[in-house]
Amino acid sequence: MVPVVVVNASLNALGVIRSVARGGMPIYLVTPTRRDPAAWSRFCRCERVRSLDGHDLIAGLISLSRRIGQRPVLILTSDAEVETISAFREELAPFFRVSLPSKEMVRTLADKTLFQRFAEAEGFPIPRAIVVSDTSSLSLLRTLTLPVVIKPGDKTLVLDGRVERAVRADTLEHANTAAGRMLKCAQRLVVQEWIDGADSDIYFTLFTRDSSSGATTIFSGRKLVCDPPAVGTTAICIAAPEAAAELEAISTQFISRTGYQGIGSLEFKRSRESGRIMIIEPTVGRTDWQEEVATLCGINIPLITYWGELGVPMPNVASQTGQVAWRSSMRHRIPPDSLPPGARTIDGYFRLSDPLPGLYHYVIKEFVERLYCKTRRLLGDSGRALPSARKQPALRSNKL
Repeated sequence: MVPVVVVNASLNALGVIRSVARGGMPIYLVTPTRRDPAAWSRFCRCERVRSLDGHDLIAGLISLSRRIGQRPVLILTSDAEVETISAFREELAPFFRVSLPSKEMVRTLADKTLFQRFAEAEGFPIPRAIVVSDTSSLSLLRTLTLPVVIKPGDKTLVLDGRVERAVRADTLEHANTAAGRMLKCAQRLVVQEWIDGADSDIYFTLFTRDSSSGATTIFSGRKLVCDPPAVGTTAICIAAPEAAAELEAISTQFISRTGYQGIGSLEFKRSRESGRIMIIEPTVGRTDWQEEVATLCGINIPLITYWGELGVPMPNVASQTGQVAWRSSMRHRIPPDSLPPGARTIDGYFRLSDPLPGLYHYVIKEFVERLYCKTRRLLGDSGRALPSARKQPALRSNKL
């Protein structure tokens, strides 16, 4: 069978690997390190590259394709790789099967400030917002109704750890301070009016569109817990069949107007005050953090994408159910009475059928992190180790 190549070894990639493994094809994971959970899955072969940036990634992928001797299906799981693959798509075309929107559309959807302007022009339901490009434009904050949420336009800055993913500001002073801090690293920010509601009012659609047939598959889900609350990534989520008709209507319109191809997703939030549902942001060219919840609920989007790239008609897609909750970590607790009767909770890392990623994450990686935090507590205010800590060089070295 034609192989699949998955890029990056995050929890997102682990869900993709377990999803496509149901098709029985060879799976290769491209990563610069084995110190991530997906690299320990029994369903894939780990292929090391120097880095996941620019020419290093392109050279590593082409070399892998030549060694495989086939033209594999390529699935991306992180924004940084999407930017690189989109820029070098012509060079990769002889070596991989991958569908993406146009280069211009990838840039528009990947940048929160450009997407805000695009969505407003197209009439999509979206929160009122301003774009801030320098400190002089901070005066525009006065035109918004507080509270607001402030985000960098470029998502890759978040992945690099240079800026926060999102900051909620309840006062004008806080908004000015947070935006000014972000502008030190980010060239443009989007500041949106806050949509009132809880984490459980955040919805999403995960979708894939076959570039040759135009067939589209959409899964509708709902978050129960975010980490950190309100502005963080998905901690616990479930299917949302009760909102599927509304979410899928907006998503279908989005796919049509953007000329979308391949894998993507949209995030929404419903206002508790007005009842209106609005788009928060899109994910372009890659699977989403909680992608596996769709597979667990009967809609295997990565595998459907694989068949589409091979030009094989997609099989009948199972109807999604609400009987499974996906959890990104065991440390997250499910709110009482938030699951449908009889629903099971499935951990993102640990599976009896594929135990090593979970064992590595919970036993080794989290243990090392706890050890690191304990070591930090042994350091004095001056930044030098306390006498008791200086007697334990082995302990200090374990924090690296």
